[in-house]
Amino acid sequence: MRQPYYSLESLEADNSVGYLLKRCGVLMNQVAERRFQSLPMSFSQWVVLVHLAEQEHMSATELSVHLGQDMGALTRVVDELERLGFARRERSRRDRRAVEIAITPAGRREAQSAKRVVVELLNRLVEPFTDREIDTLLGLLQRLHGHLQEAFTPEATAVPAPKPLDRPRRPRRNSAQGGAA
Repeated sequence: MRQPYYSLESLEADNSVGYLLKRCGVLMNQVAERRFQSLPMSFSQWVVLVHLAEQEHMSATELSVHLGQDMGALTRVVDELERLGFARRERSRRDRRAVEIAITPAGRREAQSAKRVVVELLNRLVEPFTDREIDTLLGLLQRLHGHLQEAFTPEATAVPAPKPLDRPRRPRRNSAQGGAA
């Protein structure tokens, strides 16, 4: 049996998986929000639109659980998206008593257009790493995500695991061509 990695003596912020993931997430959100300042929506609003584009209709509760946002913050984001014409609230087709949030065609266009900002940002963030290192990091994060879901997420509020890498693989450059191994 493997010895535990952490101990009371060894645990510090700079070697804590949880702390480092949280700090990276916070910093990435801050950088992304700055990049979105010139766009008609914030990064937080874009994240909501992307999820709505994938699911078509979601209840506020489903969206809140999926994004890890409290209902108050999510309500403000959806209110603003609705004001911009990017999302709308409508009666559920499954339960007329319920209200669901849906993306509008304008919201779908804006989400797709703003995606370039996120692609540019992510490429900038991973610039110092080789393709192999990026693939390894993504694989490890996907495994951790799956483990967390399996171990700690109640079945009723399970969030779908991220899709495996579906980006086209670039041919690896060999070291004789000056590429990283």
